[in-house]
Amino acid sequence: MSAARTPQPQVTAMASPSPTPTMRLRAWDEATGETLFKLRQQAVGAGPLDRKTCELIAIAGFAILGYEGSFKTHAQRLVDMGEPKAVLQHAVGTTLGATTVVFQVARALQWIDELMPDDAA
Repeated sequence: MSAARTPQPQVTAMASPSPTPTMRLRAWDEATGETLFKLRQQAVGAGPLDRKTCELIAIAGFAILGYEGSFKTHAQRLVDMGEPKAVLQHAVGTTLGATTVVFQVARALQWIDELMPDDAA
């Protein structure tokens, strides 16, 4: 028996100073890029987690992997949703000692500072 699904806001592409991996994929093959985009929309909307929670999980994963561009793209979505700096910092900090090391957490905290330089934690 499946649980009732909560409607999810549509995930949209956002402007970036440099092409995102999805944008590069679309430049290579539009259909493949669109398929990946639809797959991500489906994955985000497939369960009971809200969009904010999904984005927090995404930034934690990108922090662990050290993917700065993807981290900043998804962190910016959280900023656009009105999330305070402390929420982003907490999402990254929870990975420390569990799935990542201090260097990766510190680097992600720096990325947050770059995105939100005037916000207090």
